[in-house]
Amino acid sequence: MKNTLVYILMIIAVLVLAYFSINMGNYNISPTKIFNIIYSAVTKTESPKDVTEYEKIIVLQLRMPRIIMVLLVGAGLAICGAASQGIFRNPLVSPFILGVSSGASLGAALAIVFLGHIAYSIDICAGIGGTIAVIAAFLTARKPDGSVPRLSLVLSGTIISSLFTSLTGIVKYIADTETQLPAITFWMMGSFGNVTWKTLDIITWLIPINIVLMILFAWQLNVLSLGDNEASLLGMDIKKWKIIYIYFIVSTTGICVARTGTIGWVGLVIPHIARAIVGPNHKSLLPMAALIGAAFMLISDNIARVATTGEIPVGIITALIGTPFFIYYLRKKEASVWN
Repeated sequence: MKNTLVYILMIIAVLVLAYFSINMGNYNISPTKIFNIIYSAVTKTESPKDVTEYEKIIVLQLRMPRIIMVLLVGAGLAICGAASQGIFRNPLVSPFILGVSSGASLGAALAIVFLGHIAYSIDICAGIGGTIAVIAAFLTARKPDGSVPRLSLVLSGTIISSLFTSLTGIVKYIADTETQLPAITFWMMGSFGNVTWKTLDIITWLIPINIVLMILFAWQLNVLSLGDNEASLLGMDIKKWKIIYIYFIVSTTGICVARTGTIGWVGLVIPHIARAIVGPNHKSLLPMAALIGAAFMLISDNIARVATTGEIPVGIITALIGTPFFIYYLRKKEASVWN
């Protein structure tokens, strides 16, 4: 009952944040006008006379797709972080630590330099890059007997991440300094500034499907989090379910990185907040992490939009917020959460 109330409050908080986020920006539009514009668009009726066409364009064409993208990316990265920490039973694991993000970044950078504006080239290359990074991490950590120790996997993920980051640096070095290099540099800092309805075509169904499936299979994740020996005794096909969850993590993180760039700390910090609220049971943890991740990303994006006259890359904001929290966590909470 307590968790149900918490979920209801979090859903309300996310909806309220999303509604008022539409008003954030250099051009202020009253909440009443925003409601009338959205209501008219949904019901296909005429807007009130005091609503201008310019305000309609700002709300429906600029801010609405951005808010949807922010919600999906925040929820997707947070739930992937929670799933990663559950699979590898390590509170310091996230898609970034496992090399998924650096692999996706390399793939996207290669697409920007060599494939130009070919449709979906960044999405495809980011997915391939993230997959290669995870496979490389697994092969590096794998022992001769076929086992993959958790600590070795995390360390190999860090090594592979460093390698792919270096390769991305080489791509940036050979990129055109007038067009390609600025695009790669700004993209790698993470931003929602170029989001349109067109960029939501894949992400609007892929991320929600992955989120729903991860929540539906949460009990398998609970078993995996007990450890390989315990999971085997319970009759679970460990290899199969790890591959399934790694697919969810790679595909979700890859599409987020492809569309919005590198946005760090969400998958590392948010699961700890969710775990402190609802506990370690992934049936409760995963949906709570998604909700908190969406809310956190909304707040970060709002700060990025209004902090200065220009727009700060949101990846900088998430790092500025996430780093102090995680320092506090490491100093005060680690033992109580995992012992």
